[in-house]
Amino acid sequence: MNIWYINPYAGGPGVGRYWRSFYLANAWQAQGHDVEIITPGYHHLMDDDSGKAGCQVLEGVSYNFVPAPKYKGNGLGRFLSMLCFGFFLFFFLLRLGLKKRPDLVLYSSAHPFGYPAAFLCAKLFRSKILFEVRDIWPLSLVEIAGFNKFHPVVVVLSLIERFAYFSADAVISLLPGAKQHMVSRGMKPGKFRYVPNGFSLNDVNASGESQGSNLLDDLTRFKSQGDFLFFYAGALGEPNAMHLFLDALHFFEVPEGVSVKFIIVGKGEQSAELNARCRKLGYDFVLFYPQVDKAEIQQALRVVDAGFFVMHDLPIYRFGVSLNKLYDYMAAGVPVIASYNAFNDPIKEAGCGMSVVPDQPEQLAHTFQEMLLLDGTVLREMGAKGRLFLEANFEYTSLARRILEN
Repeated sequence: MNIWYINPYAGGPGVGRYWRSFYLANAWQAQGHDVEIITPGYHHLMDDDSGKAGCQVLEGVSYNFVPAPKYKGNGLGRFLSMLCFGFFLFFFLLRLGLKKRPDLVLYSSAHPFGYPAAFLCAKLFRSKILFEVRDIWPLSLVEIAGFNKFHPVVVVLSLIERFAYFSADAVISLLPGAKQHMVSRGMKPGKFRYVPNGFSLNDVNASGESQGSNLLDDLTRFKSQGDFLFFYAGALGEPNAMHLFLDALHFFEVPEGVSVKFIIVGKGEQSAELNARCRKLGYDFVLFYPQVDKAEIQQALRVVDAGFFVMHDLPIYRFGVSLNKLYDYMAAGVPVIASYNAFNDPIKEAGCGMSVVPDQPEQLAHTFQEMLLLDGTVLREMGAKGRLFLEANFEYTSLARRILEN
């Protein structure tokens, strides 16, 4: 079967941070399918701001880069880039399909503007079409970004959303609690398939050279000094709520006889602001590092003691969460501290750490302190539970098969 996987923010080796497209393509190819990943030649989650062009085979997976304008920030330029992707995608797919028609078209809605083009080409080439939902648009704009529900962009996106739920042969949701919302927007209940984010066993054994970063050398030095290392790897924007983590540090007291460091790796529009706030408050135990590739993150996770993340308390999470960073922590077998409130609670299900409700900085600080006092055996048991839970539920080989099930 020839599969087209269209993702407006696809990542992979040398492309960008979010590798779901790459892992699924790898798994499908191992199962005997041909796969083409289609993504813009530029998006803000790419590793290299210079962008990509043409067709490139990256570690055995074929990437096709649709011409796209560059932009900065989260404003009009990004919105225009989304519209351009939806417009140019049709002609790009038409040319690609004339070389070899697809049997299955899968459109992943990091944003849904390209779905109409994907649908038209699927029908033109008599292919099945699947609609994959990572973020629920336009509800995310209304409940997170504060858009009015009658805003023209929201109205247009709502029409695309309803059309996608109605017209797709199946709807893949990364969120376990989204079914009723989708049904209320026109999806037939039998179309729903829950296929969360996952992890690749190959990642856990990944190795790579440090690309101009001091991260691995510093982590090794900190451990030799006896530091307990809390680790965050991910974006540093408003949705990631890392300022709430800094709020908690106001109440954080290092237990006597313990040395601790918080390591933060990533990039985003709040990176400089967060770093400056730490320097102003004298949090010299909080250290920031630029985004590094996934192999280096995996190596770092072999050194640190625990992973952490925080989230806003938003109504949109009533549909659930599916977090790549959490799976990275679980795959490495490290315990996790998190602040979130969602339909699902994977940390509690796995027994791999401690979770607290959002917007309780004092409680979050106490949780960090509590983990610092745990015996090493207890920490290793937590980490092992997370790894076992991940292997049983979220390995990409089985997730890839689940997507293709009739």
